[in-house]
Amino acid sequence: MRLVSSILLAALFIQPTFSFAKKKKNQPTFLSGVVEQCHDGDTCRVRVKGKIAKIRFAGIDCPELSQKYGKQARNFTESLVKGKQVDLECDGKSFDRLTCVVFVGDKNVNLMIVQHGWAYDSTKYSKGRYLASVGEAKSQRLGIWADKNLTSPYCYRHKTNKKCALDQSYMP
Repeated sequence: MRLVSSILLAALFIQPTFSFAKKKKNQPTFLSGVVEQCHDGDTCRVRVKGKIAKIRFAGIDCPELSQKYGKQARNFTESLVKGKQVDLECDGKSFDRLTCVVFVGDKNVNLMIVQHGWAYDSTKYSKGRYLASVGEAKSQRLGIWADKNLTSPYCYRHKTNKKCALDQSYMP
């Protein structure tokens, strides 16, 4: 009987490190870790509690690695976070990645990437949170916005999309 009680008690306190099962709707999950590497400008691997978590920067979309400016966007993001302690405010998942706003100290890294011209505001997910910063980066011709002939990351990934056929800069 004691063994069964001990197992039940232990089960109450053991939770998967990256589980959202116990999370109440619309409440973010907060994690901390160290960035090991970035795959591209908006996806990094972060060591959290001894495990690697794939993190997708919420609400922004950087050029794909194989796309024009992709490597520059990744290098910029890595310059901000690689090897650093980050705090993550995660609100869901995208494929096998947690979607998070990433902070180094009190600095919002997602916002910094946009402000320096290396990302689009993905309004479908951000609800326009970064639109003003995109506008400022465009007006100053920073990062990707130095180029007037851009293909958005969305259109790069969805080459047959009808809206992209009309406007290569389309972002949902």
